[in-house]
Amino acid sequence: PGGKTAQLLSSNFHVTAIEANKRRSRRLLENLERLQLEEKCEVVVSPGQEWIPEESTRANGIAGILVDVPCSATGTGNRRPDVLRKDQDLGNLLETQEILAKHCVENILEPGGIMVYATCSLLPRESEDQIHKLIKRGGVETLPFTPGEIPGFDGAIDKNGWLRVLPGVLDGDLKQCDGFFVARLVKL
Repeated sequence: PGGKTAQLLSSNFHVTAIEANKRRSRRLLENLERLQLEEKCEVVVSPGQEWIPEESTRANGIAGILVDVPCSATGTGNRRPDVLRKDQDLGNLLETQEILAKHCVENILEPGGIMVYATCSLLPRESEDQIHKLIKRGGVETLPFTPGEIPGFDGAIDKNGWLRVLPGVLDGDLKQCDGFFVARLVKL
């Protein structure tokens, strides 16, 4: 854990990483220490759908959130074939994803703020379907990715302006990339 957190920290973003699992939180901190980024990041052990920033943080406004939702991880099947053998019943994952995204929009993100919803799932019900529901609920709209914005991924931008990557379809070094989905939304 911590790859996306480390990338944000390396780009000089202030990051508060919310992780519900204590063991994953410890591994996240170990990885941040190894990368010498631990002092730039606050790690909070809490279910994301319950976390509310402290008043001092809220006073400064939350301009952006990366919601890296728990998912089936079907996009990592090239590296972890065991995930493809899992029962397709996703249990409470879909509900958790929906509640987490809704909580971030309604309780954390300021108007005009950006929410990036990411999942390493190939399943539309964990990805596109969740974003369609969130937009239909109101309060956010797509801020589409545009060609040239993310080098190497132009062919993965769908008609909604979302990024849908399937394993093995990108060119060059990206051919080995895991499958994933990313939508960028702006709060109205």
